[in-house]
Amino acid sequence: MCFQCYRADLDRQRGIAAAGQLDTSSEARFQYQLPLEPVDRFRLDSLKASRTDARVASVQGIGAYIDKRRHAQIAARHALQTIVAGLRARQLSPAERRTAFGDALHAAELQLPESWLPFVVSQ
Repeated sequence: MCFQCYRADLDRQRGIAAAGQLDTSSEARFQYQLPLEPVDRFRLDSLKASRTDARVASVQGIGAYIDKRRHAQIAARHALQTIVAGLRARQLSPAERRTAFGDALHAAELQLPESWLPFVVSQ
């Protein structure tokens, strides 16, 4: 047995032993802070401020376009789903449906950037 296998087996055995000794009925297991205890306002305010800073930073520079690109990909996927639903409603034969869907995919390939295709045409 190699040393890494020995360590992995030892860690697994320790984990099993620790799980067997875990007190699942302790208050700490169910509730870290009681609901009516005072909130640490300083920590809460600092977390809110850091989250606000992160949101502002995410829309600076190239980040401003990431959300727009994601929404455009979603809209393109919905458009293809609408086309598929229309093809099913027309009750075409399977061969005609494949041909029509292939034509729709080809039109999408011509209009969408190549990097979008895995996100839009995923099956």
